[in-house]
Amino acid sequence: MSRHDDVTSDTPEERLPGGKLTIVVREGDTVRRPGKPWSRDVQRLLLHVRDRGFLLAPEPRGFDEQDREILSYIEGDTSASVVHWPGPLWSEGLLAEVGRTVAAYHRAVSDFVPNEVAHWQYRPRDLRPGEIICHHDFAPYNAVFKGDRLLGMIDWDGAGPGSVQEEIAFLAWQWVPLGPPELKAKIGCDPRIDEVARLRLLLDSYGYEHRAGLIDAVIERAEISRSGIEESAAAGDPAYITLRDEGHPRDIERIIRYLEEVGRNLQAAIE
Repeated sequence: MSRHDDVTSDTPEERLPGGKLTIVVREGDTVRRPGKPWSRDVQRLLLHVRDRGFLLAPEPRGFDEQDREILSYIEGDTSASVVHWPGPLWSEGLLAEVGRTVAAYHRAVSDFVPNEVAHWQYRPRDLRPGEIICHHDFAPYNAVFKGDRLLGMIDWDGAGPGSVQEEIAFLAWQWVPLGPPELKAKIGCDPRIDEVARLRLLLDSYGYEHRAGLIDAVIERAEISRSGIEESAAAGDPAYITLRDEGHPRDIERIIRYLEEVGRNLQAAIE
């Protein structure tokens, strides 16, 4: 990636809220984050999907003199600075936009060919037959929105090879959201939501018809997140130690147990 490399600016920086795993700052109309081994592959990915007309991904603008990745700033609201995520995040309108937006991203990325030696953070390997480069972490905390309008998908650090089913499974877990009532309330979602209706809305908005095994895929994806936090924390990564100490693996374990109890009924209801 060479477009806009070595960009410099004298505009004051403002640290953005959130960023538990990475410190992110705003400088003018740009966002800057520490360059990682996979950053150039991510910039190439973003350039490709934007060239295909998917404009809810930030524009890649190269790297600055500190080797920080530069991306366009997307104006709007985020969940990063509040304890309970705001009500608009749980509107049916925004849920439908999530489904349509991720479908549009998947169409845009369908012909993306990674470099022969790509350095993805998540699954640093070649694409397998039937796979695409997924976002892998498009949850409410990585959305820019205004009311029930989705304005952007951010934080592409976790992009990497994967299947459409596992991307949909992650969306279902995070955006329905799936889990026991007390954990819904913990993030500001009405614990009385109709999970089946919201799950159907998400899948219909995406146009996802191959629904067999989806709830099992949600459980598998949740376990990947739970074990990943534990393993990174055990290896001494400070950010993941914080996530572990805040109880995220424990909450995910409760979600897994919940889905093991209700999963058969949920699966039958969406087929």
